Amino acid sequence: MGNSERSPLYNGNHFQPYTTVTERASNTFYNGHDCVVETKSGREIEGVEVSTKTYSTRFWILFVFSFLAWFQCAQWNTWGPISESVNVAFPGWGAETVAMMGNWGTIMFVVGIVPMCWLMEAKGLRAGVLACAGLIAAGTVMRIIPFATSSDVFFTVMSHLCAVCVGLAATLVMAAPPTIAAVWFPPEERTTATAVSQVLNQLGNVGSYLEPLLVRAPRNGTTPEEIRSDIKLLLYIDAAIAVALLAAALVYFPTKPPVPPSVSSSVERYGFATSLKKVVRNRDLLLVTMSFGITLGIPLTWLSVLNFSLLELGIDQDDAMWIGILAVVLSGVSGLLAGRVTDVVYGHVKVSLILLMGATLACFFWFFLLAWGAVQVTRWQVYFSVVGGLALNFATAPLFMELAVEASYPCPEVVVGGMLTGADNFVGLLFLLIFFIPNIGYEWVTYLLLATGALAIIPLLLVRENYARSNVDRADGHEAPTK
Repeated sequence: MGNSERSPLYNGNHFQPYTTVTERASNTFYNGHDCVVETKSGREIEGVEVSTKTYSTRFWILFVFSFLAWFQCAQWNTWGPISESVNVAFPGWGAETVAMMGNWGTIMFVVGIVPMCWLMEAKGLRAGVLACAGLIAAGTVMRIIPFATSSDVFFTVMSHLCAVCVGLAATLVMAAPPTIAAVWFPPEERTTATAVSQVLNQLGNVGSYLEPLLVRAPRNGTTPEEIRSDIKLLLYIDAAIAVALLAAALVYFPTKPPVPPSVSSSVERYGFATSLKKVVRNRDLLLVTMSFGITLGIPLTWLSVLNFSLLELGIDQDDAMWIGILAVVLSGVSGLLAGRVTDVVYGHVKVSLILLMGATLACFFWFFLLAWGAVQVTRWQVYFSVVGGLALNFATAPLFMELAVEASYPCPEVVVGGMLTGADNFVGLLFLLIFFIPNIGYEWVTYLLLATGALAIIPLLLVRENYARSNVDRADGHEAPTK
């Protein structure tokens, strides 16, 4: 990679500051709304003064997007946590149909990632977020229409269509976090902001694993009609939340602030077509993408069908619910901690990733011994091995994103995020397709978790750390080291 790509700010063809807005008071007026200015600073680059500001409205942007990310994940994992109840309420669904509902998410992600990333890059952040919110609202509303007809076939078809819409929306929900962070947040908050939206997306699984509190299990004399009634109520609530989220995004979600939060945000990114050419030739980015896809693709997808693996160890739907909830909550905590520590102590992303991946591998090896029968199965060991492995695994997500964005700067963050999450979902798609092999069982999952966890470390060891974007922002003497 040439020097002009390593230090893009000093290439005159790529420097394009935002229009500076004169500050007359503590607030500025933008898109019909007051935006509180918290800080203001300026730097001179090649004779051009670059003004930077941060706005309190960045927290509203992060809140709306993160809640949308949370809800999208909850919808993707609607059926897994209540699989026993669904099989009774809608005979014939079975493990294959439940897996296919999750599979639509990964299929549509792989199919839609390029056009959806182009939409956000060409039309802006607002257009992309509105498209995501609109798809989720349309899908959840379509899913409740069959309740007026009482047709199981119609309901199954519309549930598949809803899964398609939710999967397509996931493209930007998962790819856009580094863009939100770069456009709205200062350098010392970027990794944390990326982690927040990623964590909320992961915490969507908590919402889905709470579904058994509303949808009764098929025991203690509960009839199929009562379970169907519970499922209908759940889906009505989902549709109402989706419409409310779309309305919130319509009210206020600008593409960018009037003045950028950092110097690197002022730098014009490569065009979409140019970026695609750059990323496929970027050795370090390809290695990061490979490691990211293998590391997170299978464990995150496994959450949607966790019930089946745990059932083999004598863990029922109710226990699986609490294991899933604990795994997701602690994943959120670990992800936020990893993001915040990276912002505070910068320049050690690769070492942090290797340590986290090693700890994850140890937990999955523990679960492997339990599934293999080498260690007697006890409930607390299942909890610790599964929850610990998934929590440590997810802590790597914001760090992988940061390492990839730095390695590919000044390619648009949404393109880089799309590339990483595309690899993640492609691996997840292959994982779910294995469930369609007749009589394969579920023991193979533990072998796969262990093997892929070990293999994912190899490409990361070959990555050369590069902090091109951060060096631009930290040129005042607080630079991160370039290795």
